[in-house]
Amino acid sequence: MTSHVLSVITLVVLVAVIYWLGGRGFGRAQSQGWIDRMRHHPRLHGWLERNHSALRASAHYIEFGGLFLVLYWVWDALWGPGGFRVRALPMVVIAPLCALAAHLDELHQLRSGGRQYRREDFLHSCKGIALAAGIVVLQDVVRRLL
Repeated sequence: MTSHVLSVITLVVLVAVIYWLGGRGFGRAQSQGWIDRMRHHPRLHGWLERNHSALRASAHYIEFGGLFLVLYWVWDALWGPGGFRVRALPMVVIAPLCALAAHLDELHQLRSGGRQYRREDFLHSCKGIALAAGIVVLQDVVRRLL
């Protein structure tokens, strides 16, 4: 399978997963319920209790940082020079698109019932986007040095 096709398939799957995770079944109350089911494992339950917020925040980093990386991959596969080299213009276009997607995800959560728009979650998503952009830059710098 060519990089073009694989990158687009990955994008479609990722967007579907983000939409699915933004639904009613993945709110704070639901993840707390999953943690509560671990009560018979006291050490694991305690760790999950202490890190619940951090784990939920990391999901936003992964979702929208991943979206940035996949969109950059799609651009690179379809129109870019290849090799995942840094190009400023696509990065400047893709990052706000990912932030818009994060905003729309929060609105989707608000409308799904039982969930809310959390500015903090939106900011975690934006941090994930910035980290992903940094990863693209860092890997390009390291590959040029080697």
